[in-house]
Amino acid sequence: MKKVFVLLSFILLSCVDQVDLLYRNEEPVLVVNGEVTSEAPPYNLRLSYSGRFVSGSIITSRLAVNGARVMLYDDLGDSVRFRQNLFEPALYQSDERFRCQIGRSYRLRVEMPDGKVYSSKPQLMRDVPPISGLSADRTKDFVRFYVEAKDPENEVNYYRWQAYSISLKTSSGGGPTTCSVSCWTYNRSEGANVYADTYTNGKEIRNRVVHYSIIDQAVPLSRHYVEVKQMSISPEAYLYWQQYEEQRARTGSIFDPLPSTIIGNMVSETSNKEFALGFFGVYGVTTRRMVAEPAALNSSSDAAVGMLPPMVPQSKPAGDCRTVYPGYGCTPPVEWN
Repeated sequence: MKKVFVLLSFILLSCVDQVDLLYRNEEPVLVVNGEVTSEAPPYNLRLSYSGRFVSGSIITSRLAVNGARVMLYDDLGDSVRFRQNLFEPALYQSDERFRCQIGRSYRLRVEMPDGKVYSSKPQLMRDVPPISGLSADRTKDFVRFYVEAKDPENEVNYYRWQAYSISLKTSSGGGPTTCSVSCWTYNRSEGANVYADTYTNGKEIRNRVVHYSIIDQAVPLSRHYVEVKQMSISPEAYLYWQQYEEQRARTGSIFDPLPSTIIGNMVSETSNKEFALGFFGVYGVTTRRMVAEPAALNSSSDAAVGMLPPMVPQSKPAGDCRTVYPGYGCTPPVEWN
């Protein structure tokens, strides 16, 4: 029995090594990540080649696409060019003179340095209902923020929420100054929080969690400043981000099915069978902010609907607080409207 177990273990590990080898030797593919919105420009787009990132989602200069010609066109014949950022090679940005508008359609065209051209189909920028309210409660580890909105009647709507917060965190061994051991830092939501009004058409959207802001147990009563964006997205974007989130939420066991390629909306102009990875979105956006005082919030252990909580660090990072966390500053925001 012991020999059989050892043999099975060897086979499983060999399979994992083979999959890993195939992944490393895979031909690099263009990855398009970004969107244009009804908010003020500039708009950001990141172009890279598929491959293993050094840490998290950091795009190294080796994976960045250099020298691409990126153009955005609307249905009136106007256009704007996205120019490469010299200090962040994967980042391409539009200028501030071209602002996208609700009711207009937009398509993206990317001409690669090797001559290959990828483009998206025209996408309508749909209107989005306003956020009617934000609320919050707290658990042992998080302040949880919820959105409220009135879904329009007699039409199919798809939503996506993005949010970030600013809160006080502490580090160990940071140095002699107060700001080196406690600083105000960003907490950004991961994943894709999407929603379809299939069963709630025309009704209120309530108790939809849109952000988890981690509570630092050394300063549990400090304020949390949150900003939430509510976006109207297309059916294609909803399907893409739903599949993306399903894969991201997998446990990662060797017994899980291998991740399949999620087809985006950037297609080669010479072959309809050649796709880029990622998704280019066209979204109407509305934004709302809130300040939460943990001491004034209700404590709850109920499960939240909408998104999974992030991992809670098991220990304090060592070093200057402003270096080990995504920094905002030594003081909290003065105005948060």
